[in-house]
Amino acid sequence: MNIYFGLDGGASSTRAIIVDSNGNTLAKQKINKGTNLKVYQDIAPKRIIDLIMELCQSISISIDDISAFGFGLAAVSHDQGRELLFKELDRYNIADKSILINDAEASYKISCQDDVGILLTVGTGVIAIAKNSNGEFIKVAGKGHDKSDIGSGYWIGKELLLKLSFNEAIINHEPDLLELRDILFEKFESDNLSGALEYMANHEDSLSLKASIAKDVINISESNEVALKILQEATFNVADYIIDIYSMLDYKKTNDIVLFGNGSVIKSKLYRKSLNDSLSFNFNNINWVFSDISPAYGAALIAALSKDNVTINTSDIIQGDYLVSS
Repeated sequence: MNIYFGLDGGASSTRAIIVDSNGNTLAKQKINKGTNLKVYQDIAPKRIIDLIMELCQSISISIDDISAFGFGLAAVSHDQGRELLFKELDRYNIADKSILINDAEASYKISCQDDVGILLTVGTGVIAIAKNSNGEFIKVAGKGHDKSDIGSGYWIGKELLLKLSFNEAIINHEPDLLELRDILFEKFESDNLSGALEYMANHEDSLSLKASIAKDVINISESNEVALKILQEATFNVADYIIDIYSMLDYKKTNDIVLFGNGSVIKSKLYRKSLNDSLSFNFNNINWVFSDISPAYGAALIAALSKDNVTINTSDIIQGDYLVSS
């Protein structure tokens, strides 16, 4: 019985699993630390190796017992980050058994099982991917938090911070701004805006901290005009991503669309409602599908097929109760 390791690494959290060739989950874990290869290029390799070792130890196996390793990672195309990770994998003699893919591709493997459909991931970052009739991936957005991607958790958090900073002099006279500022103060245990901004800027997980603000903005958007405007701008642009990628596909075009969702932000009903409103001009019916299986399994399944020519079907996966958050 061969066993496989899979990892789903984003900017805010990382999930890892060990699964056997029958689909049985032997171990799994989540850490609230990112492994984006661009943002955390210097510390991501250690975080990844630590996860591998912790999972191996939890089921009393050696790292050498694992047949193949699949790493679904944000910013996997970042050359320096890839090089540093491969050096670390080589140090543990597992580089030849490893495959590195984009985290969106790992999620697509789980969500779009027939290789048909549009996957929209909105978490810290945002990306829409699909496969054309030739089996080739096409994507829209996914350029990175520091580029032009609009609508992600990071973008929402950044927009709020900009609005608070630019309007600091009038915050006490604007109830909606005051509400958002007080949420920020409570979240980061600060009594002034400069202190909260400095704390985030100097934190090793600054990116995920800024992205975490998105949940608060979305949750009060129904009663807070400032939050609503940020949310509407975010989802208006994400709707454009979906429309763009849909136009690139050689599917038979209809007025209905099925979207596969992934990521903490897109799971918000308020976010999806706003996004559906923006899409309603192009589609009569918008249906969302979410997988209960972590994209970490997708990375493991791709590694099993690529390295051992072993096919593990998602229908065979038994997840078990092994998840530990830290």
